[in-house]
Amino acid sequence: MSATAIGIIGILILLAVLFFLGMPVGFAMGIVGFCGFWYIVSFNAAINMVATDVWSTFSSYGLTVIPLFIFLGYLAFNSGIAERLYNAAYKWFGHWRGGLAIATIGADELF
Repeated sequence: MSATAIGIIGILILLAVLFFLGMPVGFAMGIVGFCGFWYIVSFNAAINMVATDVWSTFSSYGLTVIPLFIFLGYLAFNSGIAERLYNAAYKWFGHWRGGLAIATIGADELF
C-alpha cells in the first residue's frame, strides 16, 4: 500500500473515529501521525521520532520559562505581595482618570 493511501485512510477513518470518541484534536492528529509513521517505517523509528520531538520542543527556552512564570505568579498571589502591590499602585494613581488601568499596569511593573 502506498504512503498516500495510508495517509488518506488514516485521516478519513482513524481520525474520524477518534473525533467521534471525543478525543481532542491535537492528540488525535498525533496518534494518527504516529500510527502512519509506524506503519510506513517501523515502531522503533516512530518511538525515536516522538522522543526526539518532545525533548526538542520542551527543552526550548520559551517553553522552559512558562512553568517558572506560573510558579512565580502562584507565589506572589499566595504570599499577598500581588495584592499589596496593587493596593499601593491604586492609592497612588486611583484618583486619576483611568486610575484603575494605571494602577493595574503599575502593579504589573512593580511585580
